[in-house]
Amino acid sequence: MKTNLNLDFLYYQEQQILDGKDPNMETYEEQEDTFIDFVSTKPLSDVIKLFILSYKEKYAQHNFFAGCFYDIKTGMEQSTEPENIGEHDFFMSKEKMTRKDIEHIILRIFKDDYEKTNTRFLKELELVFTEPQDFNNAITNALAGKDFSINELEGRKLFIIENSAISEIEISPLKFVLRTNSEKWVAYYGW
Repeated sequence: MKTNLNLDFLYYQEQQILDGKDPNMETYEEQEDTFIDFVSTKPLSDVIKLFILSYKEKYAQHNFFAGCFYDIKTGMEQSTEPENIGEHDFFMSKEKMTRKDIEHIILRIFKDDYEKTNTRFLKELELVFTEPQDFNNAITNALAGKDFSINELEGRKLFIIENSAISEIEISPLKFVLRTNSEKWVAYYGW
């Protein structure tokens, strides 16, 4: 995947301005639009690589991953959520998505509850595919430059990454799970 996609918006801490808007937000909104277009139209292997690259070096804002698949034409009715969805987790089924090769996305969220920041952190991002996929090469390519190990498990692989905002990636033919490193979490405010 060769792209000149600028991901700075994923790491930008919006400045709070009384009766005004952070002047940088216009630039970052353009970057977000390009990101959403990429996620909506490019091959799924490139989307997986992009998600890995987004968290490979720094902890990104998870709210952009929640809405990047949303199809505005579907309306606001809620989909039936799986039983394992937590109070602060985000779930979207393929009926709400622009892409139809993904069964659903789940963002599993840790809510800090005033202990540190009263904010939410992404623990893991899960994509379930409608058909079996093979993203082993895409994951290995996206992790280039990082030290990682691979553990073979029953029908799935676990990539364990060192010195990254990603602690591990679990992949099977029907599922991709990116787990974040809690030591790299950043509290973002704004958007």
